[in-house]
Amino acid sequence: MGRLNAVMRFGFTVLPGVYDLLVGPLMRRAGLCDRPVAPHDGIVFTPNPAGESVRGGWLPDLSQVVRSVGGMGATVGSAVRRRPG
Repeated sequence: MGRLNAVMRFGFTVLPGVYDLLVGPLMRRAGLCDRPVAPHDGIVFTPNPAGESVRGGWLPDLSQVVRSVGGMGATVGSAVRRRPG
């Protein structure tokens, strides 16, 4: 998913009915495969710490978001103050 996840989250939030109609067919076509998998313990009984992390690219780094939003506020504020009037 990665970067595509932002688009999916937007669709889920803004157009939930459309999301519900599309998510099943899209997941079957692009998200799942029909290759058989040999039986295994999975991640519950045999975790993989190297492949699991808090920051895996699914969500942006919170400190980066705060800095960018803070910067936008300052930019908008200075533009409003400079407006002739």
